[in-house]
Amino acid sequence: QAYNCLIHFYKRQKLMKENPTTSANNTTTTTQGPANCSACPSNYDFQYSASTMISLRNISSMAVIKYGIARDELPLPLIKELQHMEGLVKSNLTGEFNFNGVSYFSKLKIDWQPGEWRFTILNQQPVQIRAGRREFLGLAGGKLFLFENRKITIDDFKIDLERLRITFYGVCSSVKNSGGRQFKSTISFTKSNRMALMKSEVIGEDGRVKARDRIYNKSRVGFVVLTVDDSDSDSSVDYNSDSDSL
Repeated sequence: QAYNCLIHFYKRQKLMKENPTTSANNTTTTTQGPANCSACPSNYDFQYSASTMISLRNISSMAVIKYGIARDELPLPLIKELQHMEGLVKSNLTGEFNFNGVSYFSKLKIDWQPGEWRFTILNQQPVQIRAGRREFLGLAGGKLFLFENRKITIDDFKIDLERLRITFYGVCSSVKNSGGRQFKSTISFTKSNRMALMKSEVIGEDGRVKARDRIYNKSRVGFVVLTVDDSDSDSSVDYNSDSDSL
């Protein structure tokens, strides 16, 4: 769907360039969306401005990148555009980062390949998260996302190039809830790509949140940070990092 939608917006933009009076002053244009496209209403005419078209086109482009969709049949300008956008993902949202704790040192390597994130903690096996499928990460996921001794399952993720962050959505295991607890983790990067902040949250049934933060940086010395355990929870949400009763 994203593939078809991207081609649709490419054709519309090309048409607007060929007819500059149509797109002047951000004029609203009426057209028909491609069938079966989640980003475009199908089977009927709809209206959008030039700025809206660009926004929807970016969403479609990111969907193609996120799911690693083959792009061989796309027009060359679109292929180059996707390559540029994917280059931005790799240059801004990946890298090797260090964690300097009080009693230990660790590293986190973040890689991106078409449709897949790959995380490698020092002396640990890589953790892979692929778009479009449920990933049962187990205890390795708990260690990665700062909830040790918990099993993490990831259902989806979102890439936000504008805010320089990746957000993962899923479930954290719980001894008191067989279905687990709602889980979210966001990794935010600085513009210089020198630091990354990971914030992971587990949400209880009453909305109370157990949050853990960790700052990673590319400098190994002269910088000591702690993992912050920021909890608004109480015993009714069954969060206790020491007694393994999450």
